Order: sequence, then C-alpha cells, then structure tokens
Amino acid sequence: MRPKILEMSETPVVSVVIPTYNRAHILCDALDSVLVQSFTDLEVIVVDDASDDGTEIAVHDWRSRNRPPFPIRFIRQARGGGNVARNRGIAEARGEFVAFLDSDDLWHADKIARQVTRLRARPDHGAVYTGLREVELSTGAVLAQHGHRFPEGDLLDALLVSDVTAPTSTYLVRRQVLLDAGCFDPALAARQDWDMWIRVAERTMIACVPEALVDLRLHSGPRTASDPTRELQAYELILKKYQPLRRSRGLKVRLAARASYHRRTGRVHLHYLGRRWRAIRHYLIAILYWPFAVDTWAALIGAALPARLRAVLRRRWNAIFGGTAIGIRSH
Repeated sequence: MRPKILEMSETPVVSVVIPTYNRAHILCDALDSVLVQSFTDLEVIVVDDASDDGTEIAVHDWRSRNRPPFPIRFIRQARGGGNVARNRGIAEARGEFVAFLDSDDLWHADKIARQVTRLRARPDHGAVYTGLREVELSTGAVLAQHGHRFPEGDLLDALLVSDVTAPTSTYLVRRQVLLDAGCFDPALAARQDWDMWIRVAERTMIACVPEALVDLRLHSGPRTASDPTRELQAYELILKKYQPLRRSRGLKVRLAARASYHRRTGRVHLHYLGRRWRAIRHYLIAILYWPFAVDTWAALIGAALPARLRAVLRRRWNAIFGGTAIGIRSH
C-alpha cells in the first residue's frame, strides 16, 4: 500500500519514525513532542500497524489543528508488528538521520538538536542516544530518572554482554548505518532495540547525550514488560544469535554474557512471574559464570527482601553510586 502524503518538502536532515498500533488516544502526545522540537529540519513518518481505533483520523485531525512546519507521511500496513513497522519507516525515510519515537513516549524539546550536534561533531560515530526518565502516563509523575553511567564509543563488547545503552525512543542513527546493519529483526517480539544496537556497534561507534531528554511513559497498555514470556524468549534468541561473534571477542565477553543471560532471566522470573526460587537459581548460576558483576549480587540479595524494601535500597544506593561502576542497573 502506497503511503499517504500529507505534506512534502525538500529532503530533511532527520526522519522521525513513529510505529503505532491502536494508540490513537496517546499518539498525538508523541506528535506534540515532535512539534516542539527546537530542530525543525525533519519529516515525520507514522507507520500504522493495522490499527482499528481511528489512528489515521487522529493524525489528520492533529495536522489540521497544528499545521506543523514539517511533512508528515501516514503509512498503513498489514499487521506485522513493531519491528516490521520500524523497518518500513526506515525504508521510506529520506533523511540523513533516523530518529525513533514509540507512540507512547515523549521527547524533550532539545532532544533532536542535541543529537544532531553531537553526530555532526563526531563523523566517526554512527548513532547517539540520550538519557531518559520513566513517567506515569496517567499522572505525569516521574517514577525514575536513570542516573547510571551512560557509556559511549566502541560499545560492541559491552552490548554483547548486556543492553547498556537505552531504548529505541532515545536513539538517532545515520540511516545508512541502519541499512548496513540489516534493520530490526522481525523474529524478536522483545529486546529488538538491544539486538539492533549490537549490530550498529559492529559497524560504528555510539555517542551519548546523558541528560534525560526522553520520557518513557508507563501505562497498562501493551509494552514488552506486559508479556514476560516474550522477554524470556528474546534473551535466549539473542544469546544464541551472537554466539559466534562473542567467540571472536574473548573469554571475558563469553562468560559475562552467559552471566547476564541468567541474571536477566532471573529478573523476569522474580519481578514478573513471581518465581522467587527459580530466580535465585538463575542468579547463582550467573555468579558462577561471572562473579564480578555488582548487579548480580544485588539481585541475589534483593530476591530475599520484600519488594518495597528492595526498591528503597536500590534508590538509596544509586543516589550515591549510580554514576559509578558499582551502580545497580538491572534490578
């Protein structure tokens, strides 16, 4: 199906890809956050994954009300999932850079400007991500602002072990890098961003703007965490998929990656499936593989504590050590 062209201009610097499915009620919030960007040399590509809630009408109405200074293309596709929608957006993009915005998230006003400036200053870097906050969608309350270290540079070894950067809505990537990396893997129903950044890191260095310039909005609708089995399957698929690459990177990466797999699997069992003893088993295996990860020890100790106390202790620990090597990220 050919895209519906709502407005066109000269080739933009940044293509904003917004995949969506049945989020007409919040999609316009995401569009509002694009509208207020201080960087305006962009286009917006909304890829609707066969919504049945009036998404197309909502986008047209929003454009009519706001008359944005950038072109918007609305593309409706047969139901294929978020990765297929993102890949369609990449294929349709005309910009030098591609920025992703999930339809339930928000950008701060200087997000794109800061990222373009960073990549212009670092032509040897192919992608840049930002810090983020976790925000309650219904109230706007800030639930967490990630204060851990944000690495940059050659991140391949670190990413083969764990997803050390940030989710899709924080990233700006050179379009050619995405094409060279093979775009998003449709076989992954979760952790598709981590998988993508591994392949990006194979080809280029990754920069960071550590300030929280994205609001990851939490709600009761479908997100990855709402289906823990998808997350477990994704961890296993990624572990198998990059086994040959890890072998080429050395013993430390192989062992740390195995440990990370068990730590993350344990986390899902503890926090989403309520299987405390199975989680503890995974944490102990993780420690046997790689006993040097603070996250794993924190997870093991936390598994013996009530959830509220665990959360308080994590916040207090990270208030002091969050920006250091012993900050707690995963639990």
